Amino acid sequence: MSDSPTSEPESAFVCDCEAWMRSACAGEPFYKDDEGKRYCVLHFPSKEKSGDFKVALQRKLHKKDFCFCGVWFPDELSLSNFHFSGEADFNSATFSAVADFNSATFSAMASFSNATFSASSFFSSATFNGMTDFRSATFKAQANFSSATFNGITNFRSATFKAHVNFSSATFSALTRFRHVTFGAHVYFSFATFSATVDFSVVTFTAKAHFHSVIFANDVRFAGVENSPVFTDTSSLDLQFARIERPDHVSFHTISLRPYWFVNVDARKFDFTNVEWDRRSIDEEIRSLENNSVSSPHRLLAIACRHLAVNAEENHRYEEASRFRYMAMDVRRRERWRGLGFWRLSWWYWLASGYSERVSQAFLVLLGIWFLSASLYNHVGFARLEPKLASESDVASAKRDDVGAPLRFSRALTYSMGVMTLQKPEPRPATTAAQTVILLETILGPVQAALLALAIRRKFMR
Repeated sequence: MSDSPTSEPESAFVCDCEAWMRSACAGEPFYKDDEGKRYCVLHFPSKEKSGDFKVALQRKLHKKDFCFCGVWFPDELSLSNFHFSGEADFNSATFSAVADFNSATFSAMASFSNATFSASSFFSSATFNGMTDFRSATFKAQANFSSATFNGITNFRSATFKAHVNFSSATFSALTRFRHVTFGAHVYFSFATFSATVDFSVVTFTAKAHFHSVIFANDVRFAGVENSPVFTDTSSLDLQFARIERPDHVSFHTISLRPYWFVNVDARKFDFTNVEWDRRSIDEEIRSLENNSVSSPHRLLAIACRHLAVNAEENHRYEEASRFRYMAMDVRRRERWRGLGFWRLSWWYWLASGYSERVSQAFLVLLGIWFLSASLYNHVGFARLEPKLASESDVASAKRDDVGAPLRFSRALTYSMGVMTLQKPEPRPATTAAQTVILLETILGPVQAALLALAIRRKFMR
């Protein structure tokens, strides 16, 4: 690298930046070389040029020349409240220090595609009246777009945010694309307004995505591809109190979701296609809500699960609907006494059949009633089978059997099945204990069989 700028006729010098970037430095003289390349002051990649760069920058702004493609900004750029009256071209620009565009107005197209923001960037309350392009831009530090207004098509496709980014209270009036965007930290869209279609396809959230109280007036799409998760193990989605004017136009495609993300929002009309539900334990879902300071977490999670169940059922995903109904009821059971309220009917309903949603549980309980009854028949008395008496006087003189004899276990199994199916099998019970067991099995067996049938039906249809 040379020690000082070298004078050279402007007409003879051609900057060694990319050819398409040279429109930004037309007429600029040779400044310095770097690694064998000769640059103008705008494209020279070093902080050493600070003073000379400020002069060149002010000259361009004074001429209303807003072409800064490929320009290397060495110091803090303060253009707050600045009015860009023409097209602003910052394609592939490098901002090595803070970039401040707070309350700036972009009257025409604003392009920051492939730009690199090495320090914090601020676009708070900025107004973008034309098309806005941040494709493949890299934000290495926090980015703030809070209360910004995007009146034209906005494109953040393939942008990378490595730190927190804030779009709170921003307004997007036209088509907005966040396809393939990577959010490396928390992203805030709280109270933002999307008046047109917004596309979050193949986006990656590695931390929490805050959509609290956002307004969606048109199509919303969250979509992923196989082996490329939109939400990672450390990320989450917050849609609480979102106002969605066209809920049937909110779609989630090829994506992994968790039920607690849908508390305080009505998901009954959302479009869930090829969605994998990450069903962790109810206690884990409740802890996540408590960590987010959500009041009445059990009741709100139960409501969310019921909404998701309705959605699944209306779209003929009956097994999924069954799982959500079970979760909704089990959340309420666990709300008090840690779910151990055996004196409540709901507890017995859960134990008997998983609220008529668990086929295997209902079947095992039915088997349990059968085997338990057979075991008891193996220990209680039944009337002994007597030979046929010759006359009525013999019957009158026969001694009444009040003790009886238990059934062998193999016979008890058959006998129990007959009682369960209301067949009134022989022999008759000889003791009060035997009568009690038969009475209980006569009641419990058919009821449990009905719960099993209901659970099977709910798995396939309503």
